[in-house]
Amino acid sequence: MSKHLSEKSVSRLFDSIDDSQKELEFIREERIKAIKQFTGRHYATNGPDKRVPVNFLKLAVDIYTRSLAARAPRVMITTKNRELQPVAANLELAVNEIPNEIGLTETFRRWVVEALFTLGVVKVGLSTTSEVLGHAYGEPFVDIVTVDDYFLDMSAKDMDDIQFEGNDYWPTYDGLKQWAELTKREKEDLKPDYNSPHLGSGGQKRAESIAVSRSIMEYKPRVHTRDVWLPDDGLIVTYIVNSKKIVKETKWTGPGNGPYHKLAYSHVPGNLLPVSNVAIWMDLHELGNALFRKIADQADSQKSVLGFTGEDEDAVNAFKNANDGEGIRYGGQQPQRLEAGGVDAKTLAFYLQVKELSSYFAGNIDSLGGLAVQSETLGQDRLISQSASALLRDMSDKTISAIEGVFKDLCYYEWNDPVTVRMLEKAMPGFPELKVPVKWDQDARKGSIEDYDLRVDVYSMADNSLTVKMQKLALILERYIFPLAPEIRAQGGQIDIQVILDLIAKYNDFDELRDIVFFMEPGQLESSGQESEIIKGVSGAEQQDGRQKGPTPSGKSDILQRMLLGDSPQQAESGVL
Repeated sequence: MSKHLSEKSVSRLFDSIDDSQKELEFIREERIKAIKQFTGRHYATNGPDKRVPVNFLKLAVDIYTRSLAARAPRVMITTKNRELQPVAANLELAVNEIPNEIGLTETFRRWVVEALFTLGVVKVGLSTTSEVLGHAYGEPFVDIVTVDDYFLDMSAKDMDDIQFEGNDYWPTYDGLKQWAELTKREKEDLKPDYNSPHLGSGGQKRAESIAVSRSIMEYKPRVHTRDVWLPDDGLIVTYIVNSKKIVKETKWTGPGNGPYHKLAYSHVPGNLLPVSNVAIWMDLHELGNALFRKIADQADSQKSVLGFTGEDEDAVNAFKNANDGEGIRYGGQQPQRLEAGGVDAKTLAFYLQVKELSSYFAGNIDSLGGLAVQSETLGQDRLISQSASALLRDMSDKTISAIEGVFKDLCYYEWNDPVTVRMLEKAMPGFPELKVPVKWDQDARKGSIEDYDLRVDVYSMADNSLTVKMQKLALILERYIFPLAPEIRAQGGQIDIQVILDLIAKYNDFDELRDIVFFMEPGQLESSGQESEIIKGVSGAEQQDGRQKGPTPSGKSDILQRMLLGDSPQQAESGVL
């Protein structure tokens, strides 16, 4: 029995949820098919029926995930009220500690992957019970909710019009009894579910069923439970799926947008759900693999044998048994080479075209992933890469917007957390290396959370590994420092080559560089008054990357396709293959 909803409202709610679940079945089935293609045949026993020798799907998903969510971003919090600026700085430090505490980088990467496959959903909140589902009391959480577990009001025309949304989960039987708002008798009547959480309530397959058998024995029994967020009622209803027993009702006191945040990249006009990138890529992926399997079968069936004429069996056997270069007595006729089967040229040409189309429809994936040289010069390659990155811009903007929404919720929970006490390390103004401890608790907060503006630092999301830092250093030196060397010297500046080499050694993890190049103490070497030969050699001219002139991979593919289809290439074209 509900404390806030009438019996009729509860019945209509449950029926509407069941109807919406049925509408989501096709999307869930297609997601499982795509995941099977993503994993290939060698991941689990329940993988795809056919081989996936050229996994275009995984390649594209990995590259986009790395590009869109390399790591969790930092937030920048400001306020127009000068008196509150010190508090804003402390709030920024506190919120930026949360990603490492709750493993937000991996969560955001999984969120992007889910969005590429169907719809990315995360549930943001503050744990208000004893430890359950891995969250301690008072700890903020950002949990992935897969499409297998997520549901929403499919009768709505727009996300802003949905009357409910929620997710399924499986708390332990003992854990549920601890926090369920039930009488002692009702708790005694609770029964664990012995059906596997790797199957839906109606026996539908879930993504987990690819790798996990339905017959697996659980250490602690669980209960199939469901949370439902009702925006109009400001209420979260929790009930047991099989018995439809409501075990908890919570008045929502969190941010006004509710606990669920969605990430999608391609909205469909007039439809509630988006179309995913993977759904668009799947046809070419499947076609490419079907063609490659056919080509492989053709190559496997190819035979090349020797045919002998005459009846001299001794001569034939002597020829067959002779080693390479060995002399034998042979009086028969010269054997003939017989060949059959082999790769069909037109099929191979078609496959190469499909491979190029896969990269094209994935947004020039070869350039995005740095998989191959795209042009004859370094400058042209950069232009192509920047153009391909422009295709990422819309997806990146949507990712940033969604992540900003998550951080706004985390700011809200951090601000209103009455329990947690943090000791922050705050840098002294003008002395960033000096840090002082600052206590951050409820008494340190001034004003309301609405007085502060939150902004996600986009650049901090990018990959910042040592390899990337080395690439940045090389680009800055080449594009700015060395070309401006004369102007730098004219204004009294100097370029410290020793510092540059130290950074190169550090970023490449090659300390031996300091043994190869060493510097004398100041005064030991008289200054010649001439500009460094290193700088003179690179300033004022575009750097050449030493790339050998020749066609790009797409150019080679085009030449090969024309040859396979019977066209005669020019002599220069034949020489590069």
